[in-house]
Amino acid sequence: MRPTHLLVTVATTAAILIGPHAAAQSESGGWDFTIAPYLVAAAMDGTMTVKGFEADVDVPFSTILENLDMAAMVHFDMKNERWLLSSDLVYMNLEASQDAAGGTSTISVTETLFEVAGGYRVSPAVALLAGARLVDLGAGVGYDGPDLQRQSDASKTWVDPLVGVQVTAPLAQRWWLGLHGDVGGFGVGSDLAWQAWANVGFRASDSVSVVLGYRAIDIDFQEGSGTDLFRYDVLTAGPQLGVAFRF
Repeated sequence: MRPTHLLVTVATTAAILIGPHAAAQSESGGWDFTIAPYLVAAAMDGTMTVKGFEADVDVPFSTILENLDMAAMVHFDMKNERWLLSSDLVYMNLEASQDAAGGTSTISVTETLFEVAGGYRVSPAVALLAGARLVDLGAGVGYDGPDLQRQSDASKTWVDPLVGVQVTAPLAQRWWLGLHGDVGGFGVGSDLAWQAWANVGFRASDSVSVVLGYRAIDIDFQEGSGTDLFRYDVLTAGPQLGVAFRF
């Protein structure tokens, strides 16, 4: 289980919202399109079990960049007065080591998340969402000690249905606040998966916004049992920064 303060952690992608000004400008019925690359510096906390071999995942924010081999994040959405369609791609390749029981434990995670969601605006500020998230995960856990060396690796791919809500609110003429939350899995893929973010955006021009915020995603997936057990129960959370290009 996570510390209770993590249950209220919210997060951002630099791309999911382009702010209240976008809703106003699409009232004519036309479509707005946004593409946004973003950067993330997120901590990871939880446990992984690979072929029955369990290891703690504890990668703090202060060391995530040291352990991150590669990362790529990009978001695309299209929206009009009532409807929206969004997609988000996250790729991370992480490896970290830590002292454990007189030896060294190592965890490695190669994670690709691809999300597609459609939404309906019940008001200019609030949209209800439904969609799916593809999770492609490669995980490894190892231990190197004086009397034992062990390494277990596995890869899994699954799809989580999800439902959520997205809210935008103006803060000033060029500033806006975005909030997002979704929950999914429901035993179809993950036992449970949830995601949340909060962001603040600054509209530098009609076509460019800078977005800063915080994002959290928690995935609890389990398959198999005994020596074939695979479980990924990890919260990833941290600040994100991006630039959204609207056209």
